[in-house]
Amino acid sequence: MTSGAFLYAGAAGICGGIALTLLLHSGILSAVFFLAAAVICLLTYAARPDKKLFIAAIMLCAAVVGIARTDFYFDAQARNDLSSYAGEKATVSGVVTNDPERRETSLHVNIAVSKINDANAQGIVLAILNREEKVSYGDTVEVSGTLAVPQPFETDTGHMFDYAGYLQVQGVSVILQKGELLSRKSSGFSAFGFLYSLKHKFEGSVERLFPEPDNALLEGVLLGERRGIPKDLNQAFVSSGLVHVVVLSGYNISIVSAGVFEILRFLPRTASFATGGVVMVLFALMTGAGATTIRALLMALIALLAKYMGRSTLALRSLAVAGTAMAFWNPFGLLHDPSFILSVLATFGLITLSPWVEAHLPKFLLKFPTVRGIIGTTIAVQIFVLPALLYFTGVFSLLSVPANVLALPVVPFAMLGGFVAGMLGWVHPALAFVPTIFADLLLKWMILVAQTTQSIPLSTVIIPQFSAWIVALLYVPLTWFALRISSQSRPN
Repeated sequence: MTSGAFLYAGAAGICGGIALTLLLHSGILSAVFFLAAAVICLLTYAARPDKKLFIAAIMLCAAVVGIARTDFYFDAQARNDLSSYAGEKATVSGVVTNDPERRETSLHVNIAVSKINDANAQGIVLAILNREEKVSYGDTVEVSGTLAVPQPFETDTGHMFDYAGYLQVQGVSVILQKGELLSRKSSGFSAFGFLYSLKHKFEGSVERLFPEPDNALLEGVLLGERRGIPKDLNQAFVSSGLVHVVVLSGYNISIVSAGVFEILRFLPRTASFATGGVVMVLFALMTGAGATTIRALLMALIALLAKYMGRSTLALRSLAVAGTAMAFWNPFGLLHDPSFILSVLATFGLITLSPWVEAHLPKFLLKFPTVRGIIGTTIAVQIFVLPALLYFTGVFSLLSVPANVLALPVVPFAMLGGFVAGMLGWVHPALAFVPTIFADLLLKWMILVAQTTQSIPLSTVIIPQFSAWIVALLYVPLTWFALRISSQSRPN
């Protein structure tokens, strides 16, 4: 047994303990059972040494740690639960904890509550305000409206979305509907506030330089902002399997960042990795360095560490540590955060399957290493995320691979041109003329690919909703296959 076996046993135990507690809510009983089983394994190991018994004991003890962490999490959630106020007309006072999300007709603001109706309270409320309200991260605000518990709703594909679970990952327990902003006090300087202000200034520059819907697409590509993209264009990107280009998650950024590194293939390996890493960090800072972005960035860098340095074992261990740490920090995200789940699955698929997929591509692609790398990355990631993606969205694009092959090579250049144009536009729009034209042509090409792919009959299949247990069962043989292929492709 290697040190990796102990690490994987600990990671599996912690995540298993968290998942079990989330599903069964039997923390103390499960902890006692696992602890007793660990003691039995250790006593047996002392009498008859067998490293498998020691590994089992580590996994069981780690499960107890995961159970204990989840119990503490539940206790904290209970203290911050505001659902008892649901149904009331309330006045809520608190501090804005997110970069307010400006949608088509509303403004979504997370508020860390200090008072409700002048009585002390603690928790997070999602306040839905008028779209034109001026609210920023860190502001102290007072809002009024009716509090309600978030309810699941049916998506366009007929799947039920667990809205309450999604919001609980953010700590939100109630929604303040049709809120009215009563007062607002600006905050002082903060690092996140500064980053968000830079982001908004950059958005303003982009919106002045680029026509619609190209500016909205560029904001999606660079900043992960999809709200300005017209509904029909957004649907075209979904149907063509290109939606990962305009949203931020590990699934999306893994493929996009792979394109960046492929473009830098002409550089020495160290220079390529360093330059691409800096680009990804700047990208994360430009989006405001939120939790989702940082997680996606970490997943992408781990995956590309394996792809470009040939160290799949090191990357898998890093993924195990990073994924377990994220689940330990926010246990509820392990089962209820699609972004986190797709991030881990996409990174795992890229690490384990990408070299094998590339090795089985047609030989003529050896003359086009950039295209070959993008095709291999796209197929590998999509193979491994497909069961989870179908569970969450129900959309299966039959032409996703050719669409990605046509669109992804231009994404890094569109990002670079759009970034340079937006920065120069701060100084004067005339300075940004050349990069704006360059980036806009590439954006129009991406739109053309998405719309053309969508227009092909039967290019998309809608899969009816199915049980999460089916997803879990599908990943047992898929994970075994990926690990087996990885060990054969890259012995470490």
